[in-house]
Amino acid sequence: MTQSLIYGQSASASTTLSAAQRKGIIAACIGNFIEWYEFILYGYFAATIAQVFFPAQSASASLMLTFAVFGVSFLIRPAGGLFFGYFGDRYGRRVTLSMIILLASGATALIAMVPSYASIGIAAPLLILTLRFIQGISAGGEWMGAAAYVIETAPANRRAYYGSWQTVTIVLGMMTAALASLLMSSILDAQDLLSWGWRIPFLVSLPLGLFGLYLRLKLDESIEYEEMAKENVKEHSPLRSALKNDWRSILTVASLVSSTTMCTYVLLVYGPTYLMTQLGVSSFHARLAGFCAMVVLMLATVIFARISDRIGRRPLLIVGALWVILSAFVGFYLLHQHSLGYLVAGLSLVIIGQAMMLGPQPAVFSELFPTSRRYSGLAIGYNVGVVLFGGAGPFVATALISYFQSTYAPAIYLVLGGVISLIGALNTPETMHYSLRDGR
Repeated sequence: MTQSLIYGQSASASTTLSAAQRKGIIAACIGNFIEWYEFILYGYFAATIAQVFFPAQSASASLMLTFAVFGVSFLIRPAGGLFFGYFGDRYGRRVTLSMIILLASGATALIAMVPSYASIGIAAPLLILTLRFIQGISAGGEWMGAAAYVIETAPANRRAYYGSWQTVTIVLGMMTAALASLLMSSILDAQDLLSWGWRIPFLVSLPLGLFGLYLRLKLDESIEYEEMAKENVKEHSPLRSALKNDWRSILTVASLVSSTTMCTYVLLVYGPTYLMTQLGVSSFHARLAGFCAMVVLMLATVIFARISDRIGRRPLLIVGALWVILSAFVGFYLLHQHSLGYLVAGLSLVIIGQAMMLGPQPAVFSELFPTSRRYSGLAIGYNVGVVLFGGAGPFVATALISYFQSTYAPAIYLVLGGVISLIGALNTPETMHYSLRDGR
């Protein structure tokens, strides 16, 4: 019996990457970076967007409206995931990922062109809502498609390591968005930033998107998908088959993603706004602390992914969820000490637990589904988890602070996410030696 038959796929049977495979993984990750820069940019300019498009009786109400639109865009993500999941399983990863990046870049650039509320009234926030919906549709198919492509291309003994670069490129996209926000607020006065400066980073998404589209059109299809297609074992209805045969895996993905996505959107996306508006931290220190926490997240994720390739996925998922549960309130206590060192320590403390879970996640998520319906199964599970637990994070955190009249309230949300992910982790099988072809 050959290695290819033992593993169920030639891509995983190899322990090294060819030049073409390496280029494919790099191109998928770069496209992922561009997509998430565009999607997260809105969150980092939330305070400015609130004034331009969502004027209200109070600054707090205006900000809540802005984050409500941020969260509402997540509601459409499952629809995007269902469409792109079906398309990706039926017609391939490459063409699907190319469609996604074109859609996302166009919508982001158009946000920069929407006139203010003062100019066109209620039409302005409605246009912003529509464009955020389009961004949500594209985001609904991005991560899982890129993750499936990378895992299907990576050697079997390094799936978690290569998959972790999906997380790294997401964080790099967020960091770039954060840097764009910091740069514009540093070089422009408040009036210029409000009137036109915030629009520049959104316009930059257009050339970035075209570059990403070029890279993705040059991609070869993943070897795993190509071999499946040659064997003519594609699912006629991958969505229906995933719901029928892989519903346990779908629920597992949704539960595991809850804690990590809460940490991302509460600590890293909403975090700078929380530090500035709730704790009175300067804009520079708030953004710099978030930036440092992202560096910690990237480094820790890669380290834990390498550990996962050695000891398995399940131990890190369990310990990571427990870490978030136990560290959330301690982390927020450190944030309340206000100095930059404490801010970085408070964010990083919780993020270590997040990184433990993120390291193996792209691998374990992909390993839970067979190739013929991997994109569809991932799209359902991942997007359900993000919609229920992540996208609403900034809005829920703001509402919890208002309800409990306590700036510690967002920690409650993080603990809840940790509990849900812990339950999921305890019910997750060890998938390190699973075949990608049949998920066994």
